Amino acid sequence: MRIMNRHIFQNILFLLLAIGCTKEPIKTIQNTLIIQGENVARFNTSRNTLNEGLPAGSTLTFYSQGGIHADEFLLSYNGSNWEGENLPEWEDSQQPAVSCSFCPPLYRNHQSFYQDGFLCDQLYAKATTNYGENIHLSFQHLFARIVFNVSSKLNNQISLIEFTPSLSVTGINPDSGEISYQDTASPMQMEQNEDGIYSFLVPPTTLSIHIQIYTAAGEDYESQLEEHAFSSGYEYICSIKQDGESPGISTVEDFIAFTHLINGEVYENRSLEEFGEKTGETTTYYLLNDLTFTEEESTQVQMIGKYKKGDSTGKGLFNDVFDGKGHSLNNLRFEQTVDGSYYAGLFSGISATGAVKNLFLKQAVYNKQTDTKNAAFLAGINRGEISNCALRDCTIETIRSDSDLGCLTGWNEGTIVNCHIDNVWMKNESLQGNAITRYNQGGKIINCAITNCNFSKAKNRSGLICSITKNGEILNCYLKGNTSKNHAICLQTENTNIRCCYYPYGDTREPVGNNYVSAPSDSIMQYGSQQSITEDNLYQILNQWVHDSGAKLYPESSFLLWEKGETLPAILVSP
Repeated sequence: MRIMNRHIFQNILFLLLAIGCTKEPIKTIQNTLIIQGENVARFNTSRNTLNEGLPAGSTLTFYSQGGIHADEFLLSYNGSNWEGENLPEWEDSQQPAVSCSFCPPLYRNHQSFYQDGFLCDQLYAKATTNYGENIHLSFQHLFARIVFNVSSKLNNQISLIEFTPSLSVTGINPDSGEISYQDTASPMQMEQNEDGIYSFLVPPTTLSIHIQIYTAAGEDYESQLEEHAFSSGYEYICSIKQDGESPGISTVEDFIAFTHLINGEVYENRSLEEFGEKTGETTTYYLLNDLTFTEEESTQVQMIGKYKKGDSTGKGLFNDVFDGKGHSLNNLRFEQTVDGSYYAGLFSGISATGAVKNLFLKQAVYNKQTDTKNAAFLAGINRGEISNCALRDCTIETIRSDSDLGCLTGWNEGTIVNCHIDNVWMKNESLQGNAITRYNQGGKIINCAITNCNFSKAKNRSGLICSITKNGEILNCYLKGNTSKNHAICLQTENTNIRCCYYPYGDTREPVGNNYVSAPSDSIMQYGSQQSITEDNLYQILNQWVHDSGAKLYPESSFLLWEKGETLPAILVSP
């Protein structure tokens, strides 16, 4: 398990330049002390990034040294300031005040930091304030929080679960917030929780946790979280399973470990067998939960595989199956430098026998100015199958101007089916912008949607589905609400079958850039209020192709059906 570091730093510098002489007012220092601030930083997890505020009536103890001397001073919050009787004043000194405040109040003779065996939440705020200035308090949690996710199979058996940390808190120095410990702690007992989530506070130090599980059937299970370093104000997520339970990736730490192990690297004491099961020569790896990454955790995620452009051996391609099981990877940042000879993405490349399915990337950020030009969010190159995958609310922050980035995959020679690209925004200028792939070379793009994407920064014309398609197929796809210079389908096409693709009525751009001749009547059609195909019935038209042409032409494929969305004319229905 790894610390879930979630730091947000923001430095703002205001620089005022003036020429000539000015008359400066004389600054008068007031001795009256004003203490403000009620913001409380939540436990650092990207699920909860906003701060909370302390309510009026909250109380704290205020300690200070230097320019202000205060010891165990009790203050209450009136909704704007902290007030108390005989509020201390600035002394006649140019020293800054170094203060430490505790809410709820903490006293020097504090005896117990626990209630019913559980460590109580303690907020604290440190501040160094220059002479004569107001003190502004910003609170954070002094302790760490740990969350255990127990598998549903095991959780259904639990009657009682007991956690015993190796250390307990014996004291807190109110002048500094420094904590003292002892080597024993009382067990914390919790009755069975239906959602299988058990959380509590632990001291911010290195410790281990003994876990004892009691079941209704009278069977006991014992486990141990080995020594790990915890930090103030951070949340740590762990999973607990029974031996022999279905394998899979449950936590951010699991995913980081998986990306190292799949590349043949040793990662602590972990093994790939934890995350997948083998059938014949193919292993399927499973994602068991939605995972949200911090910036630091994103730097620990390795690109899966390393496939060089022009490598005829296929070495470095992903040859197995990754099944996201409908879960999402959130807030991944693509910022690590990749050698220019490689294809790059979450997966460098997917082999002809490989597959990535049922996986969603949400709020991913691509931010690399000097890097390989053969890049994408999901896979640099696809020769296998990408099925039921989606990009949602992703941003191309910075990219090299000559990049061949295609959002889902840079180069497609395989099959892309049942995929949705929604609200991808290119903020940086690039030659072209493509929502699904840059090059569709002998590949199939079937039953997909591109909605609400913004590629207006692309300098040249392109195609929203792809730039170039050769010897390929693009079937039963639709587009809606996209902003760009792009053609709806592609820029250049050669020997490619494009049928049953739909773009909005009123779009004056040619759907294909090189005067593609749409011979069949159902090849490329507009939909809108003045057409026989409208936003109200588009999903039915798409489903008709799935039931008829799709089933006949591709009996081996599993097509998802469409339904009308709240804001979109059609959305795929996940299995």
